[in-house]
Amino acid sequence: MTAGARHDGPLPALFLALAFTTGMLDATSFLDLGSVFVAAMTGNVVILGLGLAGYGASLSPAVSLACFAAGAGCAGLLARSALRPVHRGLRFAAGIAVQGVLVGVVAAVTTRHGFAGPWPRDAVVGGLAFSLGWQYATVRGLRVSDVNTTVVTTTLTSLFAESVAPARQGRRLLSICALLAGACSSGLLRRAVDPTAPLWTATALIAACVVAALAASVRRDSLRWR
Repeated sequence: MTAGARHDGPLPALFLALAFTTGMLDATSFLDLGSVFVAAMTGNVVILGLGLAGYGASLSPAVSLACFAAGAGCAGLLARSALRPVHRGLRFAAGIAVQGVLVGVVAAVTTRHGFAGPWPRDAVVGGLAFSLGWQYATVRGLRVSDVNTTVVTTTLTSLFAESVAPARQGRRLLSICALLAGACSSGLLRRAVDPTAPLWTATALIAACVVAALAASVRRDSLRWR
């Protein structure tokens, strides 16, 4: 085990699990919510620009951008105030539990109402985007290097442009692979089970991450990565 891994405890592995769920949620939004993203905000900026020029709709990407920003702002405000002195494992668990509740609510809404129609579609886009903005601000505040749960462009650039230790490069590569695997799994679940299956699966995985973080935080060796 590397020194960096000891310093961060289980957080890098938990971040990779979150990256997997991010891939699932973004794939679901793209396939079922009208070619809009809930995590890849760069794509939404491009889609919004095309919509404003008359090529496609502009409401959904605008909703996603606004809600992602709101989620990030709210999580950042909480992290800077009440949660700053708290152990990183507990901060992770508290923040990601909120995301899990949001994704679970969205899964329940889509199970009942489906993805069709502007009301459920835009509400689902907003809920998922808020949850992922919240997630990303939460994990950024925990300061784990080289593991990104949403942004591939920065990670890909760092992977090939910087010369760092193999362990750090491995983290970067794994985060990209986790996003890819999540998107692929989402498509397979959608085809084999139901369009809402990726949402429920992501909810379960997020809940498992919360439980794992809580369990790790109460271990005697947790002081090494607080």
